[in-house]
Amino acid sequence: YRLEQPEILAAPTGGSITLPCTLIYPPEIELLREVRVYWRRGGFHGDFVYNHTEGFTRWDYRGRIALVGNPGERPKRTASIRIDRLQASDTSEYVCQVCVQLQNGTWIPWRALPGTRLTVTEAAPSPMPRTWHPALATQDTRSAERNSTGHLDTTHLALIGLASTLSKIGICIAVFALCQW
Repeated sequence: YRLEQPEILAAPTGGSITLPCTLIYPPEIELLREVRVYWRRGGFHGDFVYNHTEGFTRWDYRGRIALVGNPGERPKRTASIRIDRLQASDTSEYVCQVCVQLQNGTWIPWRALPGTRLTVTEAAPSPMPRTWHPALATQDTRSAERNSTGHLDTTHLALIGLASTLSKIGICIAVFALCQW
């Protein structure tokens, strides 16, 4: 039995990220009664931030965290979560924990070790779009909805327009000055 998580991920503040967690276990336990998914932040003994079964979400993640995929569904069993509107305070190690119940009623728990170390970086303004792995991180939630690998927001478009206008004015002034000379 094992859970697979990437060791390190990074995304900008205000963006979204999926923390992947894949369940791998022997075929003899294919018929499961129930699968429970828990996520902790702060390492192996950290605080619970999400409990799929009980519908628990820690107060500072409410409305920002969701299960991605279905842990009981074949062919790829996943217990991944997506965190939206990332904040600098979301930087931490996230550990996925899964408990499966066999047909005979036995519960088998396990956790991913190590977890995923998430670093939330400061989003630097840039006129160029950033490329993020579309399955893992997005510039913001709007670009995730469009399934885009990057975008220019309205601030960047306004700055590009302003720079373009100023350069055209500068060229006109230079041409006028040359004509007068």
